[in-house]
Amino acid sequence: MSGDNRASEAGKLRQQAEELELQAQRADPAEREQLMEKAVSLRARCQKLSGPESATMDPM
Repeated sequence: MSGDNRASEAGKLRQQAEELELQAQRADPAEREQLMEKAVSLRARCQKLSGPESATMDPM
């Protein structure tokens, strides 16, 4: 997957996670827990996608 595709996919995952977190704020406690677990999972996938790119900084 190219860097642009990874960034795009990571952005989509971040947006989905944010939407789930907003839904969780308005949900009942049981549903809130499920939504937050999904959000955490999406953020973890996002980090996997964008993590290696952040380590490619050129040394000075």
